[in-house]
Amino acid sequence: MNRIRSLAAVSLFALALLTGACRAADPEGSGEETAAAASPTPAPSPAPVAPGPPPPAPSPVAAPAALPQDRPLRAGFLVVDGVYNSELMAPYDVFQHTTFHVKPGIEVFTVSPDGQPVTTSEGLRLTPHHSFANAPAMDILVVPSTRGSMDADLRNQALIDWVRRTAGTARHVVGLCDGAFVLAQAGLLDGVPATTFPEDYQRLSQMFPRVDLRVNVSFVDAGKILTSQGGARSYDVAMHLVDQLYGPQVAQGVGRGLVIPWPPDPDTMVPRVVEHPPTAPPASSPAASPAAPAPGTGAAPPPA
Repeated sequence: MNRIRSLAAVSLFALALLTGACRAADPEGSGEETAAAASPTPAPSPAPVAPGPPPPAPSPVAAPAALPQDRPLRAGFLVVDGVYNSELMAPYDVFQHTTFHVKPGIEVFTVSPDGQPVTTSEGLRLTPHHSFANAPAMDILVVPSTRGSMDADLRNQALIDWVRRTAGTARHVVGLCDGAFVLAQAGLLDGVPATTFPEDYQRLSQMFPRVDLRVNVSFVDAGKILTSQGGARSYDVAMHLVDQLYGPQVAQGVGRGLVIPWPPDPDTMVPRVVEHPPTAPPASSPAASPAAPAPGTGAAPPPA
């Protein structure tokens, strides 16, 4: 009797193992084991479908007729020891990425006073492309913030003279964060609406009372001169300028590449100011009279 019980226990244990194996293979109990018994030869699996080719990238568009057709726009970035990474690299990235979406796009390069390597405030070592002496003419002058933007750089007369001279022939000048102080020292912001790093509003107003200071905005587009709060907001002004130069299609393409939604959501975007000076009437118009300045952009009072 004990032997019979032992054999029965062994049989039940083996049956439990078989049942467990089926559950491991078919945890949902779909009955596939019954179908397999009825059809011992499984149907052949369908051949995998080859993935289709990726959608073609949009072809670069032609530059607007008002821009040079035979060369890229040239954007020169002023770099000195202590330049801040964010204000340097945000617009550098945005402008360089135009080359993937418009032909010709924007050629970017760096310029230091003597062409020697500089170290950013965060410790990156950069070798500039040019010095003041051999920098090519530029369409866009970019002045990022540096540790010395509010003091040492303002006392560097060679730097201030170069900024003033270069800005005179540039299509646009972009000041990031405290780069506005350098532009103001060069006389480029007299009577011009502008902004700067939020913690330095009062200092800019005190040092340069002729600046038409705008606060709590990401950037100010005053036509030729654009200024920005800086930091991560440096992307805003650069994307805006690309849109102004090349149109929304190119700006959206740059935005896709840098994961920057464009155009920005008007319900969530930080306010910005676009306030271009009035266009001068044609010289041949006999009835032309001086246009009144737009609100907040009146000419600075004469010096005392």
